[in-house]
Amino acid sequence: MINPENQRRELWRQKFPTIIAVLLSIFQMLLTLGIVGCEVGISLVQFPRMDIFVGYWTFPNFMCAWISLAAAGCCCRIRCCGITALVFQILALPLAVCVIGFDAYFLNHPTYCFFSSDCNSWYSSSSSNYDPYGLSNNSTLYGIKVPIVQGQLAAGVLMLVACVIYIIVYAVTSYRVRKGIRAQNGSPVSVSRAPQTIPYATPYNNPTFERSFVEDSAITSTVNPTVPKNQLICPNCRSRFKVTV
Repeated sequence: MINPENQRRELWRQKFPTIIAVLLSIFQMLLTLGIVGCEVGISLVQFPRMDIFVGYWTFPNFMCAWISLAAAGCCCRIRCCGITALVFQILALPLAVCVIGFDAYFLNHPTYCFFSSDCNSWYSSSSSNYDPYGLSNNSTLYGIKVPIVQGQLAAGVLMLVACVIYIIVYAVTSYRVRKGIRAQNGSPVSVSRAPQTIPYATPYNNPTFERSFVEDSAITSTVNPTVPKNQLICPNCRSRFKVTV
């Protein structure tokens, strides 16, 4: 009998799309590097504005997501690794939504300081004096930082799409594995509907002897009148047999 666990493992290796998983992992790796790279640029250019460090605190989970996905599609092609990758992809979904939400908010409010209002008062009171850090230079804000935030927003959207794609791939693969197990364990239709034949012995007609209701003294043998009623004579060898009841 085939072990169900080994059967499920073999079917998972056959049904799981390795190429799609590897390509998604590479794609997520590039997106992760893009998100954290944009966050570095956001922190360097006019730091107080449009910054909540979203690229830094989402980076660890995004790293685990693409590494687990690469392992599931390359060197660990079993269902447990697929489940691990699924967990990290599900955890990456709300983080990708956070990247999208914060970046969209900052694009609508480019001069907003998230952590404190001190920078807002500083910007409002600043004049055209020399600023060594370029904090009051709006051309730097709209010319450099806004495009970086837009790039991070695009990377967050693509990361969200990649996570959803893997969740769909996992669901389809699990369905195909369950269907394959049912197909292998189920009996063929021709066998299940075949009529069952029961062996039986060839009927044998035993000779019956009828006894009349006349007195025993009046009964004589039909073969030989001189033979007693409880004896028979074989017609071939003329042997005499005694019948006892």
